[in-house]
Amino acid sequence: MIPSSPVATSPSRPDDSAAVSWNRVDWVACAAILVAALVMVALHARTYETLSPIDELQHVDYMIRAGDFDIPVRNDRVGQEALSEAACRSVDSPSYVGPLCGLDSYDPNDFQERGFNTAASQFPPYYVITGVTARAVVAVGLFGSKVTAARMLGGVWLAAALSVTWYLMACLGIRRRARAPVTALLLVTPLAIFHAAATVNADVSLMLTGALAALATIKYEAGRLRWWWLPAVYVGVLFVEATNILAIAACGLYLVARRIGATDSSPLQRLAPLTILPGLLLFRLEISTPVHEWLFPQSPVDDASDAMFNAPMFANNVATGVSTDKIIGQLSATFTPVRNAYVSPPMRSSWTFAGVELTNWVFIALLIAAAVAVATTARQAWLARATVAALLAAGPFYTFYFAYFSSQDFGTPARFGLPLVPLMIVSAASAMDKRSAVWMVSVVAAITGINMVIQLVGA
Repeated sequence: MIPSSPVATSPSRPDDSAAVSWNRVDWVACAAILVAALVMVALHARTYETLSPIDELQHVDYMIRAGDFDIPVRNDRVGQEALSEAACRSVDSPSYVGPLCGLDSYDPNDFQERGFNTAASQFPPYYVITGVTARAVVAVGLFGSKVTAARMLGGVWLAAALSVTWYLMACLGIRRRARAPVTALLLVTPLAIFHAAATVNADVSLMLTGALAALATIKYEAGRLRWWWLPAVYVGVLFVEATNILAIAACGLYLVARRIGATDSSPLQRLAPLTILPGLLLFRLEISTPVHEWLFPQSPVDDASDAMFNAPMFANNVATGVSTDKIIGQLSATFTPVRNAYVSPPMRSSWTFAGVELTNWVFIALLIAAAVAVATTARQAWLARATVAALLAAGPFYTFYFAYFSSQDFGTPARFGLPLVPLMIVSAASAMDKRSAVWMVSVVAAITGINMVIQLVGA
């Protein structure tokens, strides 16, 4: 339980407790975000018809089946409709050689991961929402393929995430002149276009759920959200995608830092946020997985070799123990997520890679500035500090988690940092109080954005 109580503020950095400034300009900004997101996703979808190497086949199958309210479970094989899409689109992997397009039926063993649906362990909200909508969009004739429709819907997910983040920045009193450049800078990165929008994957939902968790935290702290809504939101986003544990952990750390020194609260109220972090792990390990298995029990198999854990991605990455060196080596895996994102062939150029590096440096500089000295209010400063801590801890945490709890030797992919991206944008914007910083970020956003459009149009 996290009871509501007044929050102490720093005398040197007073918090802006005034009402949120939101008017027609902000609605226009959100509309512009939607148009820009749809344009970038449409340009990418036009030139990138192949399936992503990041298990998109399995996610496509989940999306198609969930659109018919048929939820796949562990040990299920990919269905014929998804296999047909993979055969005709192929997969963006040099070593992949698939069956011919147009066959009457396909053998799942001829595809990635022997045709097992390795995404079946995830909860269905993203897949049901996207699958049902994609089916409806195809039915009315807007698109001829559910995959294309689902990819375009990714632009809506991205726009929703950035719009909620825009509102979150308004709640924190960040000026529009600072909100716009960092939003544009993120929007034209391969991280946002590829991982957060233009492929079929539950990762597409992570920025939106991360933004909602952060918004609930800030609203609760401001006394505009009843305390019981906070754990409800946290649990809700965890049931969308387990990776949201990172955003919730960052929000919990922020509340701990803000509450622990509050002199106008009882000891119980000050210590209550300390229960968030251990509570998250307990929920993830002891509650969410059993609930998933209860709701969607795995399919029985006649032979152990036909079980999903024998898919190559699992069988070839068995961990023999926890490697401290590898865990420490993951410190920069998600700091920041922009740097290590997959860059699809239509986006690849020396200019794109240079832009990714420059964008990454800009975000690092702004994050550190906000955490150390520049943020205007105590809320903004502590949010930046919690975000930096979470971004640094995410890589080692997931590598340890995979090895210890799942006996899998995986490095942490940058896309796992997507739930923290809204907090990263907010923290970066809070450091842009000076006009020179606004101009610097605006120029970088314009250059990288122009390059990205040129790449996608000319691909």
